[in-house]
Amino acid sequence: MNQLFVEGIPVLKKIENHGFEAVFVGGSIRDYLLNKPLHDIDIATSAPPEVVQNIFEKTIPIGIEHGTVLVLYEEKSYEVTTYRVESDYRDYRHPDKVEFVSSLQLDLSRRDFTINAMAMNKSGEIIDPFQGQVHLQKRILKTVNEAEERFTEDPLRMMRALRFVSQLDFNLDEEALKAIRTHRFLLEKIAVERLAIETEKLWRGPALQKALSLLQETGVDGHLPIFKENTRLIDLARKYAKSAFHSLEEIVAFFHLLKEDISIEQWCKSWKLSKAVEKASKRLVSSFSYYKEKGIDAYCLYELDPSRIASFVHLTSLLTKSIVHEDDVRKRYEGLPIKSTKDLEIDGYDIVQAFPDIRPGPWITELLQEVERKVLFQQLPNNKEQIMEWVKKWNPQEKS
Repeated sequence: MNQLFVEGIPVLKKIENHGFEAVFVGGSIRDYLLNKPLHDIDIATSAPPEVVQNIFEKTIPIGIEHGTVLVLYEEKSYEVTTYRVESDYRDYRHPDKVEFVSSLQLDLSRRDFTINAMAMNKSGEIIDPFQGQVHLQKRILKTVNEAEERFTEDPLRMMRALRFVSQLDFNLDEEALKAIRTHRFLLEKIAVERLAIETEKLWRGPALQKALSLLQETGVDGHLPIFKENTRLIDLARKYAKSAFHSLEEIVAFFHLLKEDISIEQWCKSWKLSKAVEKASKRLVSSFSYYKEKGIDAYCLYELDPSRIASFVHLTSLLTKSIVHEDDVRKRYEGLPIKSTKDLEIDGYDIVQAFPDIRPGPWITELLQEVERKVLFQQLPNNKEQIMEWVKKWNPQEKS
């Protein structure tokens, strides 16, 4: 049994000692059976939320209206949710009615896919009323009960289906495929922020090509921001996107480089992405453009944040005929004399002191940038005395 489950068993036992059922549920069971790494575990119980709060000393009611209580136990946290059934999804996301129940099978019956509708008790026994293990073995993604019902309750489940195809390299069963084709238009009722989360996960999956094929085959791409106005964009992307992406900013940069008339600002506005993603996407595009013109030199490396190196290398592999190795890029990056302006042995104050009779202005930034480049290209050592000796030969009046 995985260590996370072992650590969570005392929580199950504590609930059971008060006369209620408690089991591990959801994606952690799926990933455990697939021998994938686990990041967290969820617990479901027949105990009502107020009882869970009474059983444990430290709890946070993070979603108590839906039966979820965060339990803080032995320096770890666990989401504990009461068995429930749901009905009437008028906003295509949140059920209008939630009823707490005592039956685990009823709770599992409301879940999206059979591979996510399994539970495990403290002894490691798998509770699997919808043949999730069979579907895992056959690598089939099938909804719990009627696909139409599952997808109309929350249309985002259609994007989740395609995302799981990409992540797990599974096949969609025919009923799910048919239901997605029929109800794909409902995706336009989903908040774009929720779509963005699933879309990013899809593009980061190892079976990306299979998922993109389904995205087109089902017509889902025609209901996604930007793609619905650019009907050939997925076709174009499939020609180049041969492997999984690393980050959201890499995905945005990739599409901008594929079709430059759609700006990064437009991508980020349409998908309601953060300013941080917009900025990082622009940096990636800038690094890629510099690389195409001048190759990987010290300045190209300097402009790359270490967290973006994998994305940069991936973009070069997809969009150029060059072969760039990530390990080589990281090694060369580590060998840079400076990693940022903060590493320079001088700053603007030193320059002002060197020219006390010259009025400060943009020339200071220009001079610092020149110093930065010379140190980067090892034309000057990063030594304050030697840098200042060179600085004093510079004539700011020619630049002011």
